[in-house]
Amino acid sequence: MTVRACRTCGRSYPMWGLEVACTCGSPLSWAGAAECSSTAAGLWRHADILPPVSLSNRLTLGEVATPLIDVGRLRCKLDYMLPTGSFKDRGACVLASAALESGVEHAVADSSGNAGAALAAYCAAGGLPLTVFVPKGTGSPKVAQIRRYGATVEEVDGDRAAVSAAARRFAETSGAFYASHAWSPFFLAGVRTVALELVDALGDEIPGVVCPVGAGTLLLGLYQGFQVRLEQGRITRIPPLHGIQAALVAPLAAAFAAGSDDVDADLHSGKSIAEGINTATPPRAREILAAVRASGGSITAVREEEIVDAQEALARRGVLVEKTSAVAWAGALDLPALPDGSVAVLTGSGLKEAA
Repeated sequence: MTVRACRTCGRSYPMWGLEVACTCGSPLSWAGAAECSSTAAGLWRHADILPPVSLSNRLTLGEVATPLIDVGRLRCKLDYMLPTGSFKDRGACVLASAALESGVEHAVADSSGNAGAALAAYCAAGGLPLTVFVPKGTGSPKVAQIRRYGATVEEVDGDRAAVSAAARRFAETSGAFYASHAWSPFFLAGVRTVALELVDALGDEIPGVVCPVGAGTLLLGLYQGFQVRLEQGRITRIPPLHGIQAALVAPLAAAFAAGSDDVDADLHSGKSIAEGINTATPPRAREILAAVRASGGSITAVREEEIVDAQEALARRGVLVEKTSAVAWAGALDLPALPDGSVAVLTGSGLKEAA
């Protein structure tokens, strides 16, 4: 596909442009491929499923295929072992490359931490100025990391929705490119590579996959990546996908339990210690719910104390993750029917949290 399109109303947009949403309000989608080269560097070794960014604009910081280790009855994919310490590097690599391809001169993003750090790193690699809007008082090492890459940080009073709104207003008034990890189809395309690596390592022997869910790009990227390999005949089925939310901010879990096709936009949520998934209104909620149901998976929620206990339990096994990552482990423990050998995707390093 050489255009971006809206799955809701069918309207098409040029491949490279500043739009992040359709005029109907829905996020844009992209499906297609670039020319593939098995010798491409970093994430671009998967160029067959990535946007057709020209070779000169393909950014890389040496992304590796992250390892799988056995931890108890589960396999853990250590996706925090990417250049900036989180799985968000996958999407940021492609999104920043797409921004260069679009010819933009300034990018803006909103983030609770990891997405902003990842985008700051890749924009720095491409010489692209970036402004990142964060919730006020986010005093984590992630914000310091964003600044160290040279990005400008703007703090905003309010919840994640207020931060996103501020970033979009800035983009509209300044003409900057809104590099949103929650809305961009290019970010989502990069995240699909997680599934490709799982298939490369395990083939069809993937009983299930568990991951934390906020905006849901990881879960939806997994589904789309497995779908690609299913269409290519590399696997015979998409494994059940299990998304885990924090009970204080669980719109997708509530919608799944109610059999709804979308989240309740008026749902009042709290604020979890798993700051990376404090998203009350995921832009791609309909797609996420449909993907989970199609895979035979589930979306559930865990309590704050379960998150803390899971983080500690993993650390005692030598696996140091941040609380958002620990959500996947906590959720896996709450799924008694989850088969042994299922994969828990650990998304962010514990080194990125304040002690």
